[in-house]
Amino acid sequence: MRAVQAVIVEPYRFEVREVELPPPGENQVLVATEASAISAGTELAVWTGTHQWLHDPTLPEWKFPFRPGYSAAGRIVAVGQGVEGWKPGDRVSYPGNHASAELLTLGHERGRLWRLPEGAVAEQAALACIARYGMGAAIRVGITLGRSAAVLGLGIIGQFALRCLLAAGAYPVVGIDSVAMRRRAAQAAGAHHVIDPAAGDVRGQLNSVLRRRGAEIVADATGVPEAVPLALALACDGGQVVIVGSPRGKAREVNFYDDLHRRYLEVTGAHGNMLFEPAHTRLAGAWDIDKAQTWLLAQIAAGRLNLAGLVTQTIGVTDLATAYDGLMNRKEEYLGVVLRW
Repeated sequence: MRAVQAVIVEPYRFEVREVELPPPGENQVLVATEASAISAGTELAVWTGTHQWLHDPTLPEWKFPFRPGYSAAGRIVAVGQGVEGWKPGDRVSYPGNHASAELLTLGHERGRLWRLPEGAVAEQAALACIARYGMGAAIRVGITLGRSAAVLGLGIIGQFALRCLLAAGAYPVVGIDSVAMRRRAAQAAGAHHVIDPAAGDVRGQLNSVLRRRGAEIVADATGVPEAVPLALALACDGGQVVIVGSPRGKAREVNFYDDLHRRYLEVTGAHGNMLFEPAHTRLAGAWDIDKAQTWLLAQIAAGRLNLAGLVTQTIGVTDLATAYDGLMNRKEEYLGVVLRW
């Protein structure tokens, strides 16, 4: 099968390549992509050459030329020998690159499939693997029902953190971002309040909204290490701070005694890939990656996980560089970007 693939060949330059995919072999599945979604944090870090894994010699797959993307939806067109439970015609979500077709080896991290609910829209289902990274906030804190929550940073991961907290019953849920379009998207999804940091002291604004000192749950989705002290400051005493955006770099000016220790805060990481690890079930109950992705797809299809205002552009693969530039430099226009194949 002939396939088209997006490949980042060096920082700020990508190519569209055509390759011939062989028929699926043993334990392999061939999927024709309907849609794939951009994960801005990861993909822009690779696009700009700043992703830390690009410089790690122990991770040879994270080198240029690099195939971006890890969240897609499509239809199975062929299965190899030994494949059980899947057949041609099945519509699936999977951690796919930006490509018109994928040959997946089942059992590997990139070879996982989740069945789409009846009537699922591919452009929405394509976001499900990205959504898992924001969902980590609602998983890691335990009980969410009726607890106040603040999400710092409303990019694509922050939007999913906020929307999953809403779906999990947190109340009130407050979104915080300096970009007006992102705040409007959060409101469209049902955020109870939004805060513009440019309007004044963020902590004071949050306390005024909540009518108490700090939120019980704070999700930091900025991906900026320097934002961690602010995330700590926004939590109530005894509250929980969850880092869902990947903070590439080192935080400075963190007073662990006054800002964390004395205030009895719990600070946890919530990288979405931890759901691959058996140890995760001991940390956060019975969640694993299959349960998470199945839940996300069901909630998206049913509309209980609200995607309003999230997808701002639907593009073709030749527009990928323009989308990356928009996500970096035109934040009032670009938030969620989906490639249609």
